[in-house]
Amino acid sequence: MKKRVIKYFFFVCALLFGIAKSSTLYSQNSKQEATINYTINESWKFSQVDSKDNSKNNIDTKAWSEVSMPHTWNAKDAIDDVPGFFQGPCWYRKDLFIGNESLNKRVVLHFDGANQVTELYVNENYVGKHNGGYSAFEFDITSLVISGSKNTIAIRVDNSINPSIPPLSADFTFFGGIYRGISLLISNKSCISYTEFASSGVLISTPIVSDKEASVEVKTNVNNFSAEKRKYIIKHELISPDGIILSVVSKSIEIVANANTIIVTSPFKIEKPKLWSPDAPFLYSVKTTLSDAKTKIILDQKDTSFGVRWYEFTADKGFFLNGKPLKLIGTNRHQCYKGIGNALPDEIHVRDIMLIKNMGANFLRVSHYPQDPLVLSLCDKLGIVTMVEIPIVNAITTSDAFLNNSLKMIDEMVYQNYNHPSVVCWGYMNEVLLRLPFKDIPEKNIAYCKEVNRQATVIEKRLRELDPKRYTIIPCHGALKLYKEAGLLGIPKIIGWNLYQGWYSPKLEGFEEFVDDFHKEYPKTPFLITEYGADVDERLHSYTPERFDYTVEYGAVYQEHYLKTILDRDFISGATLWNLNDFHSEYRGAAVPHVNKKGIVSQTRELKDTYLLYQAHLLKSPFIAFGSKSWIIRAGVSNDTLLKQPITVYTNLPKITLTCNGKELGDFTAENGIVRTNVFCKSGENKLWAFDKNNNQTQDFYSFDCQVVPAYYTDKNVTDLNIMLGSNRYFEDKDAAVCWIPEQEYTKAGSWGYVGGEALKVKTKNGTVPASDLNILNTENDPIFQTQRINIKEFKADLPDGNYYVYLYFTHLFPINEKQTLANNLDNVKVAQNSQNFVFDILINGQLWIKDFDILNQIGSERSVIKKSIVSISEGKGLTVSFNTKGENKSILNAIRIEKVN
Repeated sequence: MKKRVIKYFFFVCALLFGIAKSSTLYSQNSKQEATINYTINESWKFSQVDSKDNSKNNIDTKAWSEVSMPHTWNAKDAIDDVPGFFQGPCWYRKDLFIGNESLNKRVVLHFDGANQVTELYVNENYVGKHNGGYSAFEFDITSLVISGSKNTIAIRVDNSINPSIPPLSADFTFFGGIYRGISLLISNKSCISYTEFASSGVLISTPIVSDKEASVEVKTNVNNFSAEKRKYIIKHELISPDGIILSVVSKSIEIVANANTIIVTSPFKIEKPKLWSPDAPFLYSVKTTLSDAKTKIILDQKDTSFGVRWYEFTADKGFFLNGKPLKLIGTNRHQCYKGIGNALPDEIHVRDIMLIKNMGANFLRVSHYPQDPLVLSLCDKLGIVTMVEIPIVNAITTSDAFLNNSLKMIDEMVYQNYNHPSVVCWGYMNEVLLRLPFKDIPEKNIAYCKEVNRQATVIEKRLRELDPKRYTIIPCHGALKLYKEAGLLGIPKIIGWNLYQGWYSPKLEGFEEFVDDFHKEYPKTPFLITEYGADVDERLHSYTPERFDYTVEYGAVYQEHYLKTILDRDFISGATLWNLNDFHSEYRGAAVPHVNKKGIVSQTRELKDTYLLYQAHLLKSPFIAFGSKSWIIRAGVSNDTLLKQPITVYTNLPKITLTCNGKELGDFTAENGIVRTNVFCKSGENKLWAFDKNNNQTQDFYSFDCQVVPAYYTDKNVTDLNIMLGSNRYFEDKDAAVCWIPEQEYTKAGSWGYVGGEALKVKTKNGTVPASDLNILNTENDPIFQTQRINIKEFKADLPDGNYYVYLYFTHLFPINEKQTLANNLDNVKVAQNSQNFVFDILINGQLWIKDFDILNQIGSERSVIKKSIVSISEGKGLTVSFNTKGENKSILNAIRIEKVN
């Protein structure tokens, strides 16, 4: 299977790169004046110093760094432990040689994306400004170019929060920079338009579609930038998915000087069309040629692909494609990757869409903004249904400037993506009522909601004018009453719900209660589940998983519950889980600070168990995969030389066979795509195989090291102890080749464990959660420090005589207050917990080691502290670490590590 995926991956790369990213140069006709289009991404100068002189020619740039596009200036500061990241203006410069081929031509700079206000200067002349960080845009620089010479291009980009430009806030990092490519376009003065919001100038629609016949209408925007009226011939060739020309339509037109006109062709007819679908994503194309009517010279040419399909969202039976029901199951996707922020090379975009396809999914919510052109091109070719939206997130500004910028983004989104058959829905205003702006002033919030309604109504009207066929959607968070009172539920054609019951609120069952109640109250309203998910740090595990423990196991429980509910209800048209990939969110704490961990793959695209769960349910070819394969260093407590370990296998087969260390364990029946069992593992390497006896090609292998920690010590079974206090989680530290295990209470001689105290429980308005989500400074292993035992009296380990390293881990996690709750935490608002006086003495085997240890005043809060000592144990006394307090003071311990000195 792996070889097939890799082969398909490179096939798609070659196909797309040849169409979407290479230079556009039509030269098959000797009477053709070529249109030139190539990237200019390499060797730009970059500076974070904002100066009006940066736009001038011949300035000293020795202090500037050299970068290439795609580029962001926040790749490092958005993930460090210094709060915030740089948001402000930066500059790019390049001396770009533009040859004599530009003489008497139009010259344009095309940006695929820059965040978020971009201003352009050419040869010291101000060209213009573009507002918005996620759509393509263009600047016409014809009048400023010196042909046959170097031209100084200076670009000022500013990612500051601007109250007139969405988004205003969101649970993702607003990386600054020219994070997508830049291209130089040189065309004839008579050309197919590039002035329509950086679109291709060719819009294709299919007004009538059935399995027997389809009509195809082509609208072409033609520019005449010459100084005289001209006559042209515009020709459209309709080409089948097999490359056969099906029909040709030509039309004579006349355009006055310095003007443009939209040419509408008579519809093509296709008999028995090959319909576009996830299983058979057939693509037709139209080759549009603009020629001079007198000389017959070809002036411009565009190839535009499209698909033939029809679809419908229904309130009771869900989504239908080409007259057949299709449950839409897929993901959201953010454009970012570990170490490079949102400045992704093409290969990562391709890889992400292939991950969605290989998961068996058929749906992608392009969230919360339009993304690189490759994304939708791949979805067209691979058969992935999509919805796209503009980045109004969490809130609006009650101003016409904000609304006008939103409408401009709508225009750009629709014109640039109109021809993609994968797109069935346009979206806007994600969770726009998440945090009302006026606390305890209800009349002002009512006025705010009225303005949200007004702007939504205007946006909806624009969308229906631009594209009356496609659906529209507002994704709402789970506050039904609020959106109902604001009047938003009746504005778009369908509704999206972002629901997190069982994560931000306590009960998993609240999910089906919500969707059932909504369908009952709004039986004629189609809807999608546009978000759902739980954070998963693949380093964390638990055999008793619970909400907000960030473990692999709770993430699986959560997704299993939601997926079953979604699949069982026909009236749920579809769902996009949150999210395909872990992504940057600078203001987050949690197990991995600055990262939202709800992805079903990691920031580096390692598969999590939740990805495998969906493969087991969605793939049609035989599938077997071990869960938790990234957990390669395991540990646990046992009275024996063997350690019982839970094993999970995901499969779409009814039954599989397991072996452990060469011994067959038997056949196991899958339930809802999952086999769960226990195996007994030895210390050291263990090897597991899962396979289908009827097909040896369907199999998977899992190898891991296991450390058996003795429940009772003898001279022969001494192992290292790595214990997290106040925790029932396991934490794998691959760099140190260590697996931390949960605490246990000391119960009898010969054992080990804590004595006294209570585990920290963070209080929220929806109950307690098992770990702090604070960002712990000066460590990459935050989970070790995010649980603790408060008022612990002792930690005892009845170790044999010898010398041991003892490491004690501490951090100060108080006070806990509501201000530490992120806006994205929805209903999981923290309840204030007052600071406590953690001052105590530490004794080892009765000897004072540290006196009056006061973490807060001596070191500070939310900082990792590790105290190390060498301890000599003799006379069979074992190890006792004591924590002595006076008065109202209390002790704390986050973790302990004990290692025998060789």
